[in-house]
Amino acid sequence: MQKLDLWLKPYEIIGTGTRAGIIEVCMDALSIDSIKKKMGGKNSQIIHYFKQQFGGSRSKAFKQARQNFCKSLAAYSLLCYILQIKDRHNGNILIDIYGHLMHIDFGFFLSHAPGKGVKFEKAPFKLTAEMVEVLGGNRSATFVEFREYMKQGFMALQQHASKIIIIVEMMFLGQNDLECFKGGEQTIRDLKHRFFPTGKRFTNTECQRHIDNLVEESYQNWRTRCYDNF
Repeated sequence: MQKLDLWLKPYEIIGTGTRAGIIEVCMDALSIDSIKKKMGGKNSQIIHYFKQQFGGSRSKAFKQARQNFCKSLAAYSLLCYILQIKDRHNGNILIDIYGHLMHIDFGFFLSHAPGKGVKFEKAPFKLTAEMVEVLGGNRSATFVEFREYMKQGFMALQQHASKIIIIVEMMFLGQNDLECFKGGEQTIRDLKHRFFPTGKRFTNTECQRHIDNLVEESYQNWRTRCYDNF
């Protein structure tokens, strides 16, 4: 394993049937939707919650919470891009008491997405202006760190891509009637392309360029804003 300084929240799922199971509850966290309601409505910003919860932007607690947010945002952005996790509205994204961002509800991924006809979630991953504001803005040192974390994470994903691809292929061969495989064999081809857009592993420079393009495409994407409003 790469032992990168990134953060994801694993939680246990116990299968109770072929298409049923029990999911572990995520403790000490609130959805962004709940946070906004508590802070005064949809026009409230995540940064206001961080300042209220952790103190001013110069406080030690705030700086640590910002770092936690940065590392978790980078990790979940990569996860959402590679596996094409959708339905990323504010009820499915949580923030814990340490400032980590945490995703739940993975009912739509790979070739399965909500909506019929119009597919709003076309961005590689969700990266809103208020998320970037928590990092300190798109010209901040923390935003540069965010992109660096994503580059390191993507290079690690390329190194271990074959393991993930094999697992997905095994699932496809065993249960290709699942909604996530509604795209058929193209689903597997698209997954491989996301891992290796040029057909081979990136150099450090190539990876940074690719990550910068993904970030630029995702940041303030109008389709993401439309889905949030919807």
